[in-house]
Amino acid sequence: MVQNKKVRAIVHHAYEHVPFYHRKFHEAGVRPEEIKSVEDLCRLPLTTKTELQATSLDKLVANTFDVKDCLKKVTSGSTGVPLTIAYDEKAEDMTRAMWARAYVENGLSFTDKFATIKDPGGDFISEGWFRRLRGHWEKDISIFDSPEQQMKLLGVFRPDVIKGYVSSLVMLADFCQEREREFNPHHVFTGAELLYETDRKRIGSAFGCDVLDYYGSAEFSLLGWECESRAGHHMNTDGNAIELVKDGEVVSPGERGEIVCTGLINYAMPLIRYQIGDSGVSIKELCPCGRSLPLLKMLEGRTGDFLVTLDGRLIPPTAFSPYPFGSLEGIRQFRVIQEARNRIVIQLVFEKGFLGEDRVLNRARGEIHRVFGKDMQVDFQFPERIEKDSTGKLRKIMSHVRAAPA
Repeated sequence: MVQNKKVRAIVHHAYEHVPFYHRKFHEAGVRPEEIKSVEDLCRLPLTTKTELQATSLDKLVANTFDVKDCLKKVTSGSTGVPLTIAYDEKAEDMTRAMWARAYVENGLSFTDKFATIKDPGGDFISEGWFRRLRGHWEKDISIFDSPEQQMKLLGVFRPDVIKGYVSSLVMLADFCQEREREFNPHHVFTGAELLYETDRKRIGSAFGCDVLDYYGSAEFSLLGWECESRAGHHMNTDGNAIELVKDGEVVSPGERGEIVCTGLINYAMPLIRYQIGDSGVSIKELCPCGRSLPLLKMLEGRTGDFLVTLDGRLIPPTAFSPYPFGSLEGIRQFRVIQEARNRIVIQLVFEKGFLGEDRVLNRARGEIHRVFGKDMQVDFQFPERIEKDSTGKLRKIMSHVRAAPA
C-alpha cells in the first residue's frame, strides 16, 4: 500500500533528521522500524501545537534543509497563538496538485477564473509556479473588505468560482440577495469554518450555484473535500494519514474522535500524529460517486468549542443549526458562548423589521434548559453586529469551559 510506504519513509526521516522527533520517539521508547503501517502510528506519541510553539524552528526543521531556504507560513489559527510552518518546494507542488484534483473532480477547468476571499495576512511567502502560471485567472479579495467593496471587485473580475470562509460568504450572500449580480459563478467553495446546511442553502440561493465544502488546516493545507454527492469529505490519504482518536485509542468507523494527522509530503518540517484540534466521524462505506478516497463523514468543529451540560454531556457545535431557535427565520447572525459551566450567553442580531423576537428568545431559553439542565443560566445580548476575530473568521459557537470530546 502506497500510504504505508509513505508513513514508513516520513517516520524514519523525522527520527533521523528532526531533533524534536528524535528526542520525542526516543523518550517514548519507539524505533522507526517498528512503524510499518498507518495502524502502527498509534505507538507513537501525539504532537501538540503547544509543543511546537515551545520549540525553536531549527529543532523542528530537518537538518537536511536550511531553515533560511524553507518556504514559511505564519498562522494564528483559531487559538490566536502564532505558529510558523516551514515546508519545501516539493511539498508546495504536491499541495497545489491536491487542490487541483479537488477542483477537477468537481468539474472545474484550468481556465476558470477564481476569486478567493481570504485573510490577506495569511499568504504563503512564496506563491509558487502554479499561481504565477495562472496569473490573471486568479484574484484575491480581502475578507476584511465590506460586502459592498467585495461585490464591486467581483463585478469587475466576474469569477467562475468563488472560494472563502463560510461566514464571509454568508454575509456576501445576504448582500447579493438585495442587489443585482454582475457575475454568475458556477461553483462556490467554502472552508475554514463549519458549514451548516442552512448556510449552504443561503449561499447557494444567493449565487445560484453549487456550494461545496473543503476541509483543511494551515499545517497541512487541503485535508479533505466534498464532491457532488455531499456524502462527506474525501480525505487526501495520499498526502496525509488521518486518525480519529479518543482517550488515546483509534476509534471505530461511526464513532466520534479527535482528528490526528501525519503529513506525508512535507520533509522540511514533518508533523507526526499532530492534534489539529478538530473532531469528526469517519465511515467505511465508499462515497456514492465511486471515488476510492475514504470519507470523513462529519466535521463537528474544534474540540475546544464543544459545550458542556450540567451533567457532563458534550454538545458539538454542529448541533446549533438551527437549535435552539427552531429555525433561523429573522436571525441575521448569532453566537453561542459558554462563559462558565452554568452560564450560556447567546448573542443575536435580528433582521430589520422582524417581529418575532420574544418567541425566539423564549424558545431558545427553553431549549437550552431542556438540553443543558434547568439550572443553566441563559443570558441574551443584542449587538448591532457580531464581529469577526483577527483572522477574519466568525465563530458561531465558543466555549470557555475546558472539555475534551467524549
